[in-house]
This record gives sequence, structure tokens and C-alpha cells, in this order.
Amino acid sequence: MKTLKKILLLLIIISLTITLTSMLQPHTLSLGEEYDVRVINSFRDNSSLPLVIWCTSPQGDLGGRALQEGDDFRWTARIELWSWRAEYTCTMKWEMKRKRFKAFKVSRDSDRCGLTKKCSWSVREDGFYFSSDEVYWTKDFSWL
Repeated sequence: MKTLKKILLLLIIISLTITLTSMLQPHTLSLGEEYDVRVINSFRDNSSLPLVIWCTSPQGDLGGRALQEGDDFRWTARIELWSWRAEYTCTMKWEMKRKRFKAFKVSRDSDRCGLTKKCSWSVREDGFYFSSDEVYWTKDFSWL
């Protein structure tokens, strides 16, 4: 009888934890959802200098690339119960400029990536632009 009470108490605690987490972070209701993240070199006159990108995820290193004009680097970000605060970070280097930014942050992007679950970044000479449809772009920040 005592074992049954302990199991029941444990189930109640687990249920309450999941419920409270879902209330505080609504996007955790979307466990297992995947988001397509894409970073595009949108420079107009890139000459021979590529845009160098290196990204990491909560699970480890995603690797790096040297992107020529029009090239992209993409991956899939997956939301898990333990990753509701997950961040996918990229370091960009172009000429003498260097910028580290969060290419995907669950708490920021799970809603703004839209129903398509597409999170795209267009990296340009004047800054970093975000879009969920790759038609309408909004400047999020500059290189500085």
C-alpha cells in the first residue's frame, strides 16, 4: 500500500511539473517539433572573400563553412522537454568583422518562425535580417 502511495505521489509531481513548465513556456507543448534554420550569405559584391560561419547547438558542434555569395548553411533544430531554453549560436566572420549571434533560440523563435517552422537569416553588408518565409525580411541587428 505504501508503494502505491509513493508511485501515485511521484506521478502527481511529474504531472504538476509538466503542467507548470507548459504554462510558463507555452512552446514546450510542441515537444518534438522541428524547425528549419538557414543562414544565407546575401552579400551583393562578395568578391573573393567568403563569409565564414561556425555554429554550435546544445548537443555540440554543428560545424563550419565558408559561404560564397548565395550559399547557405542549414540545420534542423528540434525542441525537447529539456531544451526549452536551447540556443543555437553561430559566429560569423567577414573581412575584419566578427559577430556572434543566436541563430535559433527556442524562447524567441518558436513563435516567430511561424506555421512553416522556417527560421531564415540573410547576412548582408549592413547586418542580419530575419524571415519566416524568405520573402519579407526584418533587420534584427547590425555587425557592430
